[in-house]
Amino acid sequence: MKLCFPIITAEGLDSAIYGHFASAPRFLVVNTASMHSHVIANCDPEKLYAGCNPFMALRDQKLDGIVVEGIGDDALRTMNMCGFRVFQAESTSVRENMELFARQALPELEVLHSDLEGPCDGNEGERSCGGCHSH
Repeated sequence: MKLCFPIITAEGLDSAIYGHFASAPRFLVVNTASMHSHVIANCDPEKLYAGCNPFMALRDQKLDGIVVEGIGDDALRTMNMCGFRVFQAESTSVRENMELFARQALPELEVLHSDLEGPCDGNEGERSCGGCHSH
């Protein structure tokens, strides 16, 4: 199986998962059978300096799962439409999350339709961030 993790620094299985999928500088792709890994820059290979573009960066990858700490609804929808399953990380460690994935202990993410709640205004609603902006 091939798993993908958003990361900042490439340290193989010792890499830490970056907090937000779409703006991660790079992705670590790990083959769980061979434990071989490689890093992909989060950009369109045709337009290297155009900024983050996870959809173009991962489009040719045959991934069994993407493990994230945080992802927005639009990015999640797009990754699902591309055929990728997205799972919630349970720690910042790539290695620990690989072990949890192998035990089927990572929850698969679902679109929350947070866009229906309107802009984040700091109110204390059910889906509100409470103004903390750590989401």
